[in-house]
Amino acid sequence: MRYISPPFRRRSLRGLIVLGAAAVGLSAPIAGAHAQVTTSRNALDALGAPRRPAMLPDGGSMSASPTGTTTSSTAGNGNPAAGDIPGSHAPATAIASPAAIASLPPVAARPPDNPVLRPPELHVPLHPFPMPPEVKADPQARGRAERITGGTRLHFAPQSAEMNSRMIAALQTFATVMQKLPDQHISIAAYGEGRADDPSTPRRIALSRGLAARSVLLHAGIAPTRIYVRAVGLPDENAHGAGTDCIDVTRSGVVASNTTGSPSR
Repeated sequence: MRYISPPFRRRSLRGLIVLGAAAVGLSAPIAGAHAQVTTSRNALDALGAPRRPAMLPDGGSMSASPTGTTTSSTAGNGNPAAGDIPGSHAPATAIASPAAIASLPPVAARPPDNPVLRPPELHVPLHPFPMPPEVKADPQARGRAERITGGTRLHFAPQSAEMNSRMIAALQTFATVMQKLPDQHISIAAYGEGRADDPSTPRRIALSRGLAARSVLLHAGIAPTRIYVRAVGLPDENAHGAGTDCIDVTRSGVVASNTTGSPSR
């Protein structure tokens, strides 16, 4: 048998006693704990009066918990309030003051009208038609005017586009008639003398005569869009009696003819 010294024996006994006491304490039934709480009257007065909970429409009340959430109590009939029902998020009813109600914007009696979309304004620059130079009467010009069906026929001197006062007066009278017929246009068929193998020369002469008659009509008040000039040149089978030194000024829809022609005075 091994020898154990007395000091070590005493230390072992002391450890066994401590372990036994701990085991007895854990195995014994836990008795009810009692604690004593002491409050200060001054601390309670500093907190102030408790807030009164808001009343719900069904008779319950709502109060705020220390964590910031809102809780509700049961109604007077014992049923739980809306806040106690799981999944319910019914908001509390707040009564607004008369000043808050007066500050609310008025409610429209009917919906607003549909917006009116207006087209954008476009400013298009206008380029007025330049007026040609006014034709002056040449007292030395040999020519005459005669009336034909639907207009007048002007006779010029050979290789000339000059007009005398009688020819200009005949065109101005025709312009006065056409101002009363705004839905019709004026056709000017101009002819010129020359050779058959050189068609450009008679057309140049015919064009100068037609433009001179057009200038007289424009200065008499006829719109330029109503006047059509045709430089025919040498007369053809459609000339209806017109010679190489004349022009036919007629209104639309009328074919010039020399059967009813009469000198214009």
